[in-house]
Amino acid sequence: MNKAARFLKTVWGKFLDLLYPTGLTCVNCGAEIVADTRYNLCAACMEKLPYVSKHRCKSCGSEILNEADYCDNCQKFDHFFEANRAPLKYEGVAADLIKKMKFGSKPYIADELSKFMADEYLSAGYNCEVIVFVPMSDKEKRNRGFNQSELLVSGVSKRLGLPVADALVKIKDTDTQKQLTAKERRANLKEVFAVSNISAVRGKTVLLVDDVFTTGATVNECSRVLKKAGARKIYGLTACVTQFKVEGESNQTFVK
Repeated sequence: MNKAARFLKTVWGKFLDLLYPTGLTCVNCGAEIVADTRYNLCAACMEKLPYVSKHRCKSCGSEILNEADYCDNCQKFDHFFEANRAPLKYEGVAADLIKKMKFGSKPYIADELSKFMADEYLSAGYNCEVIVFVPMSDKEKRNRGFNQSELLVSGVSKRLGLPVADALVKIKDTDTQKQLTAKERRANLKEVFAVSNISAVRGKTVLLVDDVFTTGATVNECSRVLKKAGARKIYGLTACVTQFKVEGESNQTFVK
């Protein structure tokens, strides 16, 4: 980063500190925070957070409402990652936070989400050596102005004391994933990522960070190239996991 970019980043950070004083207003709804809290969220928003329950898919970390060990989606394809965990379901207040972070000019929300993610890491009992984030293409990052996964990694690293390796690159642009099926998403991401720093991940247990786990296509493809580069194991950590109920199934919630 050159001097001009560092200066602008510092000025922008100070502006955000003045506009949204830490601990005074809720980063989601803007309400005053009247009690000391670790999270910059008001009591009403905290109460509405959709936490993932304790019974989760052992692979993707989504909530399962019956006694199964794996959700329907994870039984259908092979995984290159050991497991993924997320503290929150992608709905309600949690979905609002993600959208405001990515599209609502509130990238500082990443720091709040990283607190929940760091807690989830410790709860999961992970023991990773290095953190890697899901990359964006140069065009994607230029259009948005930042990579949300990179912002999340900054907070997670700070709280866990784990080093960050800028080891993955996205070598080509892709179609939007939003309306694609799980199978289409996997095809859309094939040969899209590459490892740019093999020595940073070879022989190591890697923590792979992204914002939302939907079908798992992104985490899985990144894990595939990391494994190919010599990473020993890969564990996913996302802020949210997407849930939905399959039509006709009333007893289990699956990953979308």
